[in-house]
Amino acid sequence: MDSAGRENEGTISRNDLYSSKLASQNSSAGQHVDSQQQKQQLTEELRDSDWEQLEEKYAKAMEEHGKSEEELQAQVAKLLEVFVAWSQTTVLRDEDRALKRLISTRCLFKTQMQHVQNSEERLENKRKHYTDVVKAFESALALLNGRARP
Repeated sequence: MDSAGRENEGTISRNDLYSSKLASQNSSAGQHVDSQQQKQQLTEELRDSDWEQLEEKYAKAMEEHGKSEEELQAQVAKLLEVFVAWSQTTVLRDEDRALKRLISTRCLFKTQMQHVQNSEERLENKRKHYTDVVKAFESALALLNGRARP
């Protein structure tokens, strides 16, 4: 065990000793310790404490917490990168779908327009044909009427 651990055990045992002293003094029915004596004992205990060791422990604990915080920040940054990539993929996929839908709608519209135009052209050709047929019948009737009169 290192020296810091042994000093820690010494501090703990002193604290336990001090607590047991106070408990025995308070539990004794006939003995009353003057509050001034308690204050002096506490002051002595505080003077005897190893403040440098406490400061080192505090610095070490803060360093460990700092490292943990940095690790958490790195994990959060990685998760954020994954989320951004996922959201961009979703947006790109939706844009791609919308574009395909637009192209398909546009192609469908072109096909429908082409069908309508072809139907109109056929209808116009039929109308011209029927008009020509009617004119031909009228001419034939006129010729027949002209021959029949003499």
